[in-house]
Amino acid sequence: MRSKRKGLRRRRPAAPPASGRAPGQRLSQQDIDGSADELVAYLRLWADEWPRREQREWSAVYLCGQLANLERKTIEPMVLRLKGANEDAMRGLQQFIGQSAWAVRPKWERLQQLVGGWLGASDAVLIFDGSGFPKQGTHSAGVAPQYCGALGKIANCQEGVFAVYASQRGYAFVDGRLYVPDRWFGDDYKTRRQACGLPTNLRFQTEPDIALAILTDILAADHLPFRWVTADEHFGEIPTLSHPYRGDG
Repeated sequence: MRSKRKGLRRRRPAAPPASGRAPGQRLSQQDIDGSADELVAYLRLWADEWPRREQREWSAVYLCGQLANLERKTIEPMVLRLKGANEDAMRGLQQFIGQSAWAVRPKWERLQQLVGGWLGASDAVLIFDGSGFPKQGTHSAGVAPQYCGALGKIANCQEGVFAVYASQRGYAFVDGRLYVPDRWFGDDYKTRRQACGLPTNLRFQTEPDIALAILTDILAADHLPFRWVTADEHFGEIPTLSHPYRGDG
């Protein structure tokens, strides 16, 4: 990860599919219908997390938008694809994402509960890594010139720290948080912090700090059995993460 900070890491060639087999034929209509039924069933598992009907409906719209074949996964193109040129729908989804009162932490814990039930194993591994998302402008929260893995170089992007759970039964993302660069906490960024809605009590954390906070919360929630925690050398800058972690399973 140190070379990553200097922008020297080269982009790796695309990995083959996990099955080792080339992609097969296109999905049949039966496959598509079955996938839609599975998606509806999955959304039902989250009903208790959204006490209001409007929140449940908008959460489904947002998820379907993220799954849609769109070049840009922002609110406007998602609504245009799913709802057409509907100004009320545009405002509704914007309000749900940016202003509606709901907490993120319980959603992550619910996901960990589901993943633990589906994929949990005592010898599983918890994997931490960072990932960048290219941005064209300067208005997104935490955006700055920094290493972007998607581009393989220093670029204007957002950076996040993510936790992945992996066992012999499968793998899934189980947590993720935005990395906000140190420069964003200066007085000259105060207006931008307010415009992005960043919490007033937010303090700078390095990526290893964020990984340790995620690990602490995962252990406290106690939904995921695992034996090992892995990450690259950059996350070893915190002594707690500098040695292999072995859980009690």
